[in-house]
Amino acid sequence: VVDPGHGGDDPGTTHVDDKRGNLTEAELAWDLASRLEGRLSALGVSTWLTRGPHNGATDEQRAHLANDVSADLVVSLHVDGFGSPRANGLAVYYWGGHESSSTIGERLADLVQRELVARTGMTNGRIHAKSWALLRLTRMPTVQVELGYLTSPLDRARLTDPLFRDTVAEGLLVAIQRLYLPKADD
Repeated sequence: VVDPGHGGDDPGTTHVDDKRGNLTEAELAWDLASRLEGRLSALGVSTWLTRGPHNGATDEQRAHLANDVSADLVVSLHVDGFGSPRANGLAVYYWGGHESSSTIGERLADLVQRELVARTGMTNGRIHAKSWALLRLTRMPTVQVELGYLTSPLDRARLTDPLFRDTVAEGLLVAIQRLYLPKADD
């Protein structure tokens, strides 16, 4: 399951650009999800998107969809925002709490982080365990990827470049493929 974050009435992080109008996290996430979905489908992978280009869903609804289709994994795509334009870089989150965590989710988060940092040169915000609803409610490994800060001029310039988004989609695809390789063959 590929989950483009936000959508519908929830645009997520927004940036007003004099040349391009409003840039929203929801639009960027949809574009990235579409690119990843296309690559996965081209390899014969059955892929589900949690929303369309103009609608949204709650994290609970997204988790319910993933559980209903018995997905092997979930990749949720987001773009961050912060009060300071100096905040930049990408981070990946997996389910984890004080007493337990998703071992496979942690491995997928690490693979995604390493692939994306190596391919994009973005600041490494590392991987982190969280108990957010989507990560907690899914019955399969799930990661939430924060692909930079829309509030950062550096990250925003990258995120609005279609070639950069292709690079991100390729990195995500390779990370997913690497998850299924034995560690000795990776």
